[in-house]
Amino acid sequence: VMIVYRRRREDMTALDTEIESAVMEGIELLTLDAPKRIETDESGNCSALVVQPQMIGPYRGGRPSPVDVDKPELRIPCQVVLIAVGQDIVSKPFEEFGMAADRGVFRAGLDTAVENLPGVYVGGDCATGPSTAIRAIAAGKVAAHNIDEYLGYHHKIDFQVEVPVPRENNRVPTGRANISERPPYIRRNDFEHVENSFTHEEAMQECDRCLRCDHFGCGVLKGGMDE
Repeated sequence: VMIVYRRRREDMTALDTEIESAVMEGIELLTLDAPKRIETDESGNCSALVVQPQMIGPYRGGRPSPVDVDKPELRIPCQVVLIAVGQDIVSKPFEEFGMAADRGVFRAGLDTAVENLPGVYVGGDCATGPSTAIRAIAAGKVAAHNIDEYLGYHHKIDFQVEVPVPRENNRVPTGRANISERPPYIRRNDFEHVENSFTHEEAMQECDRCLRCDHFGCGVLKGGMDE
């Protein structure tokens, strides 16, 4: 298996641990080579991927852009080509509507309100750039509260769930239990999960590290235009 990438390894947006895991599984990284076309045989099946060598050029959008270098194309024989494309935020239609954005990321305050557009709220990657799911969930809670307040309501949502009373923070500090992975020489031969599951002991320790953000230090999470 080979990964063909038109930039350098240090330019990859994947986590370092993900790249290292791929290399440990025997995957070859072919960097600074831009895919140009896929060749097929007489039956129409994939036979090769043709790439053009690259060099790092001027910065564009905060990242160095690859440009073609004066070298011959490289033909890589293969039977299967999987195309991995990135994700982007389509902000242009919203910018034309009047929403201010910086490089595709909308400008919004901690209350998720969009500048100069009363009643419009944004959250998640379109407001912060690529981030965590829990941060997007928090933004959704903030937006929901403030939209409710903006519309003149003060709804209280009843989930019909008994939430435990927060206890004093007198727990013994513990480090984070990280999920382990199956050895590369084993997982490279199957399609099973890469990560191992938490043991019961590890899961209980992680649950005990909960900071009860729903109760302590909520601040803007409580919503309300004046809070």
